Amino acid sequence: MPEPRPTLTLTLRRTGGTSLQSFLAQISPFRSVEHEPFNPDRMWGHVVKKFQDGRDLVALEADIDALLEAEVNVKHCIEVVPPEVTKTLIKCAKKRGYFFIVLTRRDSVRRLRSLFMAMSTGAWGPEQEEARYPGILSGEFKATPVNLEKVKRQYWNDQLMLGRMLSVLRYQNVSYQWLVFEEIYKGEQPVSVHAANLARQIGIDVSGEGDNLDKLNEKGKQSSHHIEDFVPNYDAMMATLKEVCID
Repeated sequence: MPEPRPTLTLTLRRTGGTSLQSFLAQISPFRSVEHEPFNPDRMWGHVVKKFQDGRDLVALEADIDALLEAEVNVKHCIEVVPPEVTKTLIKCAKKRGYFFIVLTRRDSVRRLRSLFMAMSTGAWGPEQEEARYPGILSGEFKATPVNLEKVKRQYWNDQLMLGRMLSVLRYQNVSYQWLVFEEIYKGEQPVSVHAANLARQIGIDVSGEGDNLDKLNEKGKQSSHHIEDFVPNYDAMMATLKEVCID
């Protein structure tokens, strides 16, 4: 088995895989930082703002390299930040010997439905859903209409960013493990098998993690279906997604 390595997961928002990421964070000998740490409101958002203000690529590389020197596990959403940030992050992570994971989802309609439902309701996770959904269902709070033009732009922007990222990985000769949401969570093998295989590639021994691996196979439930009727233009959003998403 190879020596353990910190991981960099490159993905798009609402791609899924939270349970798998949480499992890897639990068993990794390296600390995991806040998900999507380079987002504007997150712990490393100041690095992105500094770059946007000065456009100094040399300083950006120095800042990101200093962060990765601590050998931490990072989950990074590529469409939220300027492409230069992702490109530099990949360069620094390769230099530091990180294990790369690319996590994608075939069904863009379901992924973007999840994204815009979260934007409309303000509920981005189970805890927020538990807090906000009752108020929406009772009429105390109103879900906001979805911006249909933004729906169209989001799909094509995501495809552009994904293509750019894959090009950067190829040009920088970076090896990576490509995970597909549907293959992990809806494939023939249980999630635990995928998780164990991935852990071994990263260099982590999971021989004593039987119970935690089994928990990955427990089916999660989609909790947003009962809120659909309370999103003012939900049907129009879904029609737009089915029109523009061509994967």
